[in-house]
Amino acid sequence: MAENVAQVISKVKLLVPATTPTALPVKTVADNTGRKQYSKRVPLPAQPHNKKLDLQQMLAAAAAATVAASEVLMSRFRRPDNAKPLNAYYKSPNALVTDADLASDRAISEALSAAKAPGRILSEESETILTDDESLTWLVDPLCGTVPYSTGMDHWGVNVALRRDGDLLAASLRLPSLGIGLSASRGGGVINKGVINKGEPFTSSSPREKLSESTVGLEIDGPDEWRQKLASGLEWIPQVSQINTFASSAYPMALLCLGRLPAAVFYGIEPVHLAAGAMIASELGILVTDDTGGAIDWSRDDELAVVVVGWPGIHKQLIETMSGGNAAFPATS
Repeated sequence: MAENVAQVISKVKLLVPATTPTALPVKTVADNTGRKQYSKRVPLPAQPHNKKLDLQQMLAAAAAATVAASEVLMSRFRRPDNAKPLNAYYKSPNALVTDADLASDRAISEALSAAKAPGRILSEESETILTDDESLTWLVDPLCGTVPYSTGMDHWGVNVALRRDGDLLAASLRLPSLGIGLSASRGGGVINKGVINKGEPFTSSSPREKLSESTVGLEIDGPDEWRQKLASGLEWIPQVSQINTFASSAYPMALLCLGRLPAAVFYGIEPVHLAAGAMIASELGILVTDDTGGAIDWSRDDELAVVVVGWPGIHKQLIETMSGGNAAFPATS
């Protein structure tokens, strides 16, 4: 791991004197779709939020959180000698969760609390109120790719992004088993904290220029959704060279940002899974839109019907193919 938790947290300028994070009581609540259960932690004491937000400080907090999660997850990953096997169960149909997901979720919450991060945390596994600043939300997927993680594949990662109202401001995305770590703040470019570029500014470009020669990532969550899309909605697929699916959004988003994948399409995806990758991708010049080229409404917490991510040339060709020539260009992220 390029940096441990203590090293990353030490870089954060604390807003108030440091305190030792304490375990917070939780209660289980359903989201507004009734499809998901969250553990909702009791709010911490209110803190003032009238100061200008320090994006570098928020970026350091996000990085500390993904480092903490990565250490927890790697301690349980692909360890045949581990005396404690993963405890896995389905929280809803086709929604696998393990005790590693929950441990990672706790590590992220504790790291953000230790960094005195403002706002609330909306995670795949829980919801935590940090302060009374309702404009700020940390969008978190503590283990993006539970199925590949549980079977020992590398197609998984950790996503942490900060949103103010409908704007993505800072993000950290890590693929721990591959030593890849990317982070970005709005207007501040992208930092690669992986094993190749250790904390250096990072740029990238598309590996292909023609859609017909491109491999495109495709993520559809669940057998019912696959059946629906196979019946109608995937007519664009014959126009590309190859389709890859990974059971993760963090993994293909990292490949896009690294210039290894030209585009990806996500159907029925919640912002917690995609926000971090979308924030970093946008800083690299990658387009993140709906299937007509329109902007994504990042103020939403619920499911996004379709998100198309791609390097500009490929993205334009893909959108035109998907929309039948009715794309709403120019596209914005």
